[in-house]
Amino acid sequence: MSNNKERWVIKAGSSLVTGEQEGINELFIKNLVSQVHELIKNNIEVIIVSSGAIAKGMFELDLKERPATLNMLQATAAVGQVGLINNYERRFSKLNLKTAQVLVSHDDIANRERYLNSRRSLQALLVLGVIPIVNENDSVATEEITFGDNDMLAGALAGLVSADKLIILTDQKGICESDPKVDKLAKLIPSIDFDSKKIDLKKLMEGSSGVLGRGGIKTKIRACKLAVDSGAEAFVVDGREKDTLNDVFKGKNTGTSLISKKRKLASRKLWIASQGSPSGRIVLDEGAINAISLKGSSLLPVGIKEVQGEIKRGSLIICLDSKGSEVARGLSNFSSEELIKIKGKRSEEVLEELGYPSEEEVVHRDNLILS
Repeated sequence: MSNNKERWVIKAGSSLVTGEQEGINELFIKNLVSQVHELIKNNIEVIIVSSGAIAKGMFELDLKERPATLNMLQATAAVGQVGLINNYERRFSKLNLKTAQVLVSHDDIANRERYLNSRRSLQALLVLGVIPIVNENDSVATEEITFGDNDMLAGALAGLVSADKLIILTDQKGICESDPKVDKLAKLIPSIDFDSKKIDLKKLMEGSSGVLGRGGIKTKIRACKLAVDSGAEAFVVDGREKDTLNDVFKGKNTGTSLISKKRKLASRKLWIASQGSPSGRIVLDEGAINAISLKGSSLLPVGIKEVQGEIKRGSLIICLDSKGSEVARGLSNFSSEELIKIKGKRSEEVLEELGYPSEEEVVHRDNLILS
């Protein structure tokens, strides 16, 4: 990090950037730019992850509902990107601040070489004093190969650039005990410790998403976990408030902070955690779950009960328990066809089953992270 500056990744959601039924929310953008300007004056480097391209495109094209087909989504995003980035550029330029549009695809994170190149490019922009405005490249992304939404992209970027803080701006006061869009008396949770069992995260992650965006509480918590695992502090705060970012900077209690006291993930495991869409899933027995969770072991074929989806060698897979809950994720050494043949088999039986030499582990412990 240059000159000992702090580095923040700030994510602004569709409901804030555009409003539910309008084009760009000029008042929000103006306030966000003003707050970022203050942060920069306080020696903080800022990367903005901005939703709103599809929502802006919907407004420009006079579409009342989010497009259902992939090609229409891509076309709508392409139209919206222009107006969105122009608005940011115009407002920042009035403050003598330079911006750069950065479009990131899932492949930029999934491919290790492109992942590291993206890091170098963002680092260079920050050294030059430029504010990167980042969005998922919706105009080329497919539904099968995507981050899912910009919350997860922001979490991945926080790890990618070794950010000190991830700030997710939302249209609620933070993370609440129940869905505030349904329960008007929902209580704010001021802090979530990922190491504690006091809060039922699975129940919290059942929240809804807005009309214009895809992200709900589930993706926000997952994104924050990703950032926290990289060593950053994470916050989900009310982006409608005028001084939210300044309050975080001053250490005031605002929104929900998310923390973990565990040691941050190593670089390679952080890269694995940053990947968005898994290519397949495998269901594990209790013995395998205990081995990888309690003993830090690699995942062996004998512990696999079921194989789901199309899996290629080296691709990301999700490990589930018998109830369908995620317990781990990692890079598979086998294809789905091979996994179907060797599931439940002991190591000495794998060669006989496949007919050729292979790795002993389905996922090596160096390529495995617990959820």
